[in-house]
Amino acid sequence: MCLSSVYRKGADENVFLCKNIARVIPGDNEVVLYDLMGKRTCVPGRILDVDLLENVILIEGDET
Repeated sequence: MCLSSVYRKGADENVFLCKNIARVIPGDNEVVLYDLMGKRTCVPGRILDVDLLENVILIEGDET
């Protein structure tokens, strides 16, 4: 099973948002994430990068 961690791109370093993400639904101005237990998290921004070897999803956008 491949689960990913999600980070927000920061100026100096990336900021951890959540882990064990099993499903990702991109929207116009947000990314909807579902973890292994089905918990839904909405993150404003857009997907910048998905690294399937490292299981990392990088999101770009303002934190609100």
